[in-house]
Amino acid sequence: MPIEEILTTAERIARIVVTVLAAYFVALWIALIWWTFRDIRSRTNDVLLQIAATLLVTVFSLPGLLIYYILRPPRTLAELYEESLAEEAMLQEIQVHAACPQCKQPAEPDFVYCPWCQTRLKRPCAGCERPLLLRWRNCPYCGHVAAPSSGPLPAAESPTSLGPAASRPAPSLARPGTSPRRG
Repeated sequence: MPIEEILTTAERIARIVVTVLAAYFVALWIALIWWTFRDIRSRTNDVLLQIAATLLVTVFSLPGLLIYYILRPPRTLAELYEESLAEEAMLQEIQVHAACPQCKQPAEPDFVYCPWCQTRLKRPCAGCERPLLLRWRNCPYCGHVAAPSSGPLPAAESPTSLGPAASRPAPSLARPGTSPRRG
């Protein structure tokens, strides 16, 4: 093989390698520009900042990407939104002092009965008449020992609201002619 043919073949191979490498670097450069554009859009709504970051990578390529990576906002908009939701949820938990255990509606701290479902939330102290939580054993205001309670009692079923009907037996739910099932 003559030396001229070897040089011609080597030149063709070198051109192919250079063309492939150039195409690879152009594709990498375009991918860096696209990634920067998408990343900055997820981090800020400022259009001027989005254009500046994209142009930085477009003009300076890899050094521009390094500069962008150092200067970019640390958190995405989605992360900021999640953080604000978590803060809002914590604030709501702090602000809601009392809620009805039955209907989960908010109740004022001094409510004895739920205004929505009439569940008994508190009982008055026998000593000072201030509302006590049902689980408290002593009144925190006067120290009076409170009678034990069995938990929330709907107002419709409390003996004070039923009056003389509380002493009557409950009506049978069985149909006439059938005996109630026992199990």
